[in-house]
Amino acid sequence: MALEKEDGAVEKLMEEGQKQVGTTGDKYDELKELEVTDHSMEAAYAGMGKEELIKYANSPFWIRLRWLLFVTFWLSWFAMMFGALFIIFMTPKCFPSSKLQWYQKSPVYIIDTSLLLNKNGLDEKIEYMQKLGVQNVVMKSVLIGNDGEVIDFVKNNVTEVNGTSLEYIIKKLNDKGMKVMLKLVPNYSSRSHMFFARSALNEPNFRDYYIWNPGFKNGTKHIPINNWLNVTGGPAWSWSDTRKEFYLHQFSENQPDFNFRNKYIVDYFEEIFKFWLSTGVDGFYLDEVQYLFVDKDFKNHTDISTQTVTSKYNSLADKITSNLPETYDLISHWGKLIRNNSGILIVSDLDPKDVTEVDMVHSPVTLTSDFTGEQLLNAISSKKNTPSSWSSWEWVCTDVKPNCWEKEMLDAFSILGSLLPGTPFINADPKLFEGKHLPNITLIESTLKELRSMPTVEFGSLNAKLLNNDTVFAFDRVMSGSENLLFIWNLSKNVTVLDLSSFDGTPAEVNLSLCTPSACSILPAINSKVDSTTLSLAAKSAVVLTF
Repeated sequence: MALEKEDGAVEKLMEEGQKQVGTTGDKYDELKELEVTDHSMEAAYAGMGKEELIKYANSPFWIRLRWLLFVTFWLSWFAMMFGALFIIFMTPKCFPSSKLQWYQKSPVYIIDTSLLLNKNGLDEKIEYMQKLGVQNVVMKSVLIGNDGEVIDFVKNNVTEVNGTSLEYIIKKLNDKGMKVMLKLVPNYSSRSHMFFARSALNEPNFRDYYIWNPGFKNGTKHIPINNWLNVTGGPAWSWSDTRKEFYLHQFSENQPDFNFRNKYIVDYFEEIFKFWLSTGVDGFYLDEVQYLFVDKDFKNHTDISTQTVTSKYNSLADKITSNLPETYDLISHWGKLIRNNSGILIVSDLDPKDVTEVDMVHSPVTLTSDFTGEQLLNAISSKKNTPSSWSSWEWVCTDVKPNCWEKEMLDAFSILGSLLPGTPFINADPKLFEGKHLPNITLIESTLKELRSMPTVEFGSLNAKLLNNDTVFAFDRVMSGSENLLFIWNLSKNVTVLDLSSFDGTPAEVNLSLCTPSACSILPAINSKVDSTTLSLAAKSAVVLTF
């Protein structure tokens, strides 16, 4: 039995072996067939031989074609390279984005609100201001009262004329893309203000809203506590027969000073600011704020006697009635409040390094009618060296006489303030708005708008100096990749020939971009080329040169 089983297994293995041999043979036959097929395909698609290729390669046609493609490739490559270089060098330089805020970019135009009251002429007046390059308007004389003697700080002084209200004026200016600020003097009110009337009656809740002092009594005569003067040189104290005390006024006797050490007065003005910002006003220009606080101990000025009445208030060395530390604290507090309510704050005549949270400190440059080049240079340099790199420019003559500076000098000041790094402050001339038709924009005004748009005016360096024995004031504004400019002002009474080569980089020929009337009378036409080494400049005249 075992043997039979073994024989069966052997037979089975032999059958499987025969099948595998047969299968292997079949696969061999298939591979052989594929090999024959591949050889047939190679024969069908065989290329040209080496001799034939050389024959075609040396053909004149193919030689010319190869050279044509070679030359075309390199010509295209050089064309693209030079095209790219041309685009790089000829494309206008991309200047940095403006670093200025809206209240710095445009001249600040200060105008009496009454000059905007005629509804029919409001569009023309706004258009006139825009042609001057003005986008920021400061409206003064807004509040009820006369000459700053405010009766109510939240009621306006605009009597509707032909449907023109203060709200309409603000909205119209805003619709034209202009910003509106109010000029306020927070120091004092009118004696007709409800607060003063109740304070004079010594009512408990209003007793300390103003600054009162009983002073001294010499027989029947009442004498103030100290020798303080107001800003015009007269006594700073006036007697109230109602309260039987003196009240302080650093300006007119009809303008009693608020007591800002009283919390309720501070809160009162906070509400005033919030109210006006809610009406669409974009900010405030607060004037005379250096006088907000006085010495709480009422000490005497040490450099004047109690009997002296002088008009030289600003020359007092012992300033105990202005620029006190509390003033800077309060202004900074107000600035933060106004900013938190989406407004901006401009103040006057404070030291910029001591005040925070204020957007701009504006201090006019004061000069005499016969100022020298050195005085002008010093005045500009002192403002240039303040902590803020962006100044404001307004020129004030200290002489009492009217018409301190002639028209040509005023034109030169306008040009000067527009081209220095800073914001010009322009006080609107009421005569411009008296007639039905506004005057045409002058050459100087239109050109200054164009010049102020130059990147050099915002970003360029400033180099000011005196020439010709200090009789000529000049400065350049220079910026790489932009057009540069030179301002030259002959302060002497004679025609002067100037060599401007002391300003580095000034070419021999420059473009005459602007000139005051006397300068234009002896120079070529505007936009002509002039020689910078022999420039003739008329007396008291100014020019702007570009290169």
